[in-house]
Amino acid sequence: MRHTHLAACAAGLAMFVAPATAMAKPKDVNSSRLERAVTTEGIHEHQKALQNIADVNGGTRHTRTPGFTASAAYVKATLEKTGAYNVSYSMFNMPDWEELADPSLKLTSPGTKTYVPGNAEDDGNTAVDFIAMEHTPDKTVTAEVIPVGHTDVPSDGGSTSGCVAADYPATVKGNIALIQRGTCAFTAKTSLALKAGAVGVILFNEGDSAGREPALFRSADPEYPIPAVLSSYQVGVELYNLATSNQHPKVELATHGVDHPNLFPNVVAETKKGDPKHTVLAGAHLDSVEAGPGINDDGSGTSFQLELAEQIAKAGAPPKNKIRFLWFGGEEDGLVGSQYYAAHMSDADVANSQVMIDTDMISSPNFARLVYDGDGSTFGSDVSGPAGSGTIEKLFVDYWAKRGMNSEPIPFDGRSDYVGFVNRGIPSGGVFAGAEAPKTAQQVQWYGGVQDEQLDPCYHEACDNYSTVTGQPPAETMNVYEADPTPANLAIAQQQANQLNGGAVRSLEQFKGNLVHAIWYFARSKGAKALGASAKAKQAKAHRIKARGHKHALTR
Repeated sequence: MRHTHLAACAAGLAMFVAPATAMAKPKDVNSSRLERAVTTEGIHEHQKALQNIADVNGGTRHTRTPGFTASAAYVKATLEKTGAYNVSYSMFNMPDWEELADPSLKLTSPGTKTYVPGNAEDDGNTAVDFIAMEHTPDKTVTAEVIPVGHTDVPSDGGSTSGCVAADYPATVKGNIALIQRGTCAFTAKTSLALKAGAVGVILFNEGDSAGREPALFRSADPEYPIPAVLSSYQVGVELYNLATSNQHPKVELATHGVDHPNLFPNVVAETKKGDPKHTVLAGAHLDSVEAGPGINDDGSGTSFQLELAEQIAKAGAPPKNKIRFLWFGGEEDGLVGSQYYAAHMSDADVANSQVMIDTDMISSPNFARLVYDGDGSTFGSDVSGPAGSGTIEKLFVDYWAKRGMNSEPIPFDGRSDYVGFVNRGIPSGGVFAGAEAPKTAQQVQWYGGVQDEQLDPCYHEACDNYSTVTGQPPAETMNVYEADPTPANLAIAQQQANQLNGGAVRSLEQFKGNLVHAIWYFARSKGAKALGASAKAKQAKAHRIKARGHKHALTR
């Protein structure tokens, strides 16, 4: 999972999601027995198993590695042992991109100039001018360069260039869109350029600091159909100045890539009993980043779902409604597995799916209690979920409130596996313990922990391991030491790390009961179905969240 600061998320998503409406709340259900049955120890048992899998597979469970294959086999075998589920692999395509030759970018008017190409290994290299984006095709175009709206030259940071459809003038159609890096995802920008009719894209670095000037290697969506490159700030400014001085710059832009199909498994486990016309979807992602084993991100969600599924099977009281547990691959590469799965659901399956509960990172050492703003009451209806998502939000908020525990809303920011289901109009929601955002003073008052430190100091690092989720992060990962690695700061960092000892366990303990209650609530409540088939079909056309901020598709 990848998250940015909440204000930037709210500002950057205005174009993605249509307004939601409230869903009537059915009578509450008693989930206390199941909450007691789902234990921290049981979840840790599965997290330990995932750590062992990573240990014998190069320290990672990334989708393209044997560690992911072994993780999928472990989940499948665990659920098959219960006898209570129909368990299967649902394959998805996460293509391998091959660059056949160096890209090219040539100014053809006014004057001529050939820019210096790079490749993936040149990410951040100041010696190159531009790099082809991953998944771009083998294609050459010659056209005028058209800057999009909200481009900031010179830049002082926080550019929103190309983040909304209105940024793309009519003249972009048939031409090459020039877009500045900024607050929203590269994939969001390239998608909007394509919808505006651009035949090519030149994204350029933001330029607000020395570290945000070089050419970069990042991803477009798989099988992106037009050439797209990510250039240095200097190249972007040069083309921008030509365009804004009415010199109508033209370039020849070529990329030379091809996507090769590559299939990986999602794991699907559905209860054998229960009403199939009222299906509860519960999803977590099974993959990690390449850098580490991912025992919080998202070994915590994966393991919680396994423990819950086992305890439901043992209880001997099947849910009234079907529960379909889902474990997705390719999340860290752009939500590939979940989006593929949701896009290939039949219309009937969508109509029968009453909710999707997303569980991604619930064991963060410096945690906060964060709930997706389903009804848009905090961040606005433009960043709400489909109709019914507000009921999911209220369920989570009320659970903690009844126990005297604060929580905070966060927007649907497009950074976890709910995206594909929101785009199909399925009411969605979830809770989140935090990633790289720094903890505020107010959050320290509410939850404890260390101010200005990441909510998960080991986010996307090798130290996102079993030792950290059962103890504390290493001092070397704390912000104060990373910013200035002196012996004095190491001592401060060690004190801060000590403050977080057991924080991940406390996080897990506080989140698991709420998630158990929410899933069981919808599994037992016939009246919780949010939308009929016809309403869902309309919602499916209205909701469009773009996958954001995973691996090469970083926003910042």
